[in-house]
Amino acid sequence: MTGKTHSSCGLLVGSLTIEYFNTDLFTSVTIITLAVISSLFPDICHTHSKIGRRFKLISFFIRLLFGHRTFTHSLLFICIITCLLYIIQTPYHYLITMILGLLSHVILDMLTPKGVKLFYPIPISVRFPMTFKTGGLVDISLASALSIGAIYVLFQPYFNQLFTHWLSFMVVQSSIII
Repeated sequence: MTGKTHSSCGLLVGSLTIEYFNTDLFTSVTIITLAVISSLFPDICHTHSKIGRRFKLISFFIRLLFGHRTFTHSLLFICIITCLLYIIQTPYHYLITMILGLLSHVILDMLTPKGVKLFYPIPISVRFPMTFKTGGLVDISLASALSIGAIYVLFQPYFNQLFTHWLSFMVVQSSIII
């Protein structure tokens, strides 16, 4: 999947986390930021990815040591990150956000023909039975759908209020006509 798709999914993860924990504005902005960054982070092993271009040297060495879609796309990596975050006493809502962001990346990459080495160091590629080309129409559509979902979750109370006002207006209009 492309960086846009991973970012969109991170945005949705962050939005759902905000909704679940009912956070204040500062915490909400932090959660969205952490969700998007963590949803891009596993591609640190790819020097041409959004995050790989920002950290070229680190990206180069990780790719040299492990290759693409291996260690950084594995359950082992997610467990190590989770343990590190737990050791440094990361607040629970931030910890959950980052784990879900990492998981979202791995799950989305399992939708590609190459799949991921989910059980690294065991060299087995894991992918879903139905796969899609990175950068193809499905990838772009998925990014759009995830973004729309995130916007809906973030602004759901306003959408509900707008719909309620519209519905009451329509009821009043129909009673005038009758």
